[in-house]
Amino acid sequence: MAEFFATLERILSAQPIAHKLALLAQFSADLAAHPLLSFAHDAAVAPVGPPGFTGTCPIVHGSQVEKRRHLDSPLGRAVFLHAIAHIEFSAIDLALDSCYRFRHLPPQYYEDWLTVAFDEARHFSLLRDLLREIDYDYGAFPVHTGIYDAMARSAGSVRQRMAATHRHLEAGGLDAHPELARKIAQFKDPFAAKIATALDVIYHDEIGHVYAGDFWFRYACGAEGKSTAVFAEDVRAAIPGVRIGKKSMNVVARKLAGFTEAELPELSADNTTSHGL
Repeated sequence: MAEFFATLERILSAQPIAHKLALLAQFSADLAAHPLLSFAHDAAVAPVGPPGFTGTCPIVHGSQVEKRRHLDSPLGRAVFLHAIAHIEFSAIDLALDSCYRFRHLPPQYYEDWLTVAFDEARHFSLLRDLLREIDYDYGAFPVHTGIYDAMARSAGSVRQRMAATHRHLEAGGLDAHPELARKIAQFKDPFAAKIATALDVIYHDEIGHVYAGDFWFRYACGAEGKSTAVFAEDVRAAIPGVRIGKKSMNVVARKLAGFTEAELPELSADNTTSHGL
């Protein structure tokens, strides 16, 4: 088998999307057959490349992304599914880049983020199949680069990467799930039931993804002799102007994902600043 980081670099740079997904699936199959890998930790690390969805989706500013419509029409459901599919596709590259970019970490680190990448690819394919079922596909609507931008800005620090993307952005997905599930539950048709099932699959997997982000954020803080009070600072470094506090927080899911009882009140405030966690 090819060297681990070289393989990840090839997958990250692959275009078009079908080729990237095929390479990732092949890597998963290779790992199942030959679990022992070589790791060239001191090999050169390539700069963050262009978004993996370049050439597939029209890219616009976040304010210009089509808003989610009512879910009682195929178009409304397509916009809804496309928005989530875009998050999941962006998360494939995010997990792969976190696995590729940061070296000399414990083996469990690479296993965790590669597992996340495989999960995100499965989620994306699940949502894309639903889009195709109603005669749409990924790329039908404009998308933003929010996750990619946070990934690029946190490329120099594993601590910032864990804080901003895996612990903050992905945790936001946990917070959003109850309302998304409530909206789709209003409809009793078979396709709505398929959407609900897909959302549940993604939600339960994402708890584990945020847990990995929480674990490795705390690990990085400890390795650098830092207090976890740097969380808000790290998030803002990668996502300038972001509001970290949440008005509506999925407390149950966040606890399962590693957030502590002590920190949740601080993270639920609108004016969140850096506090010890």
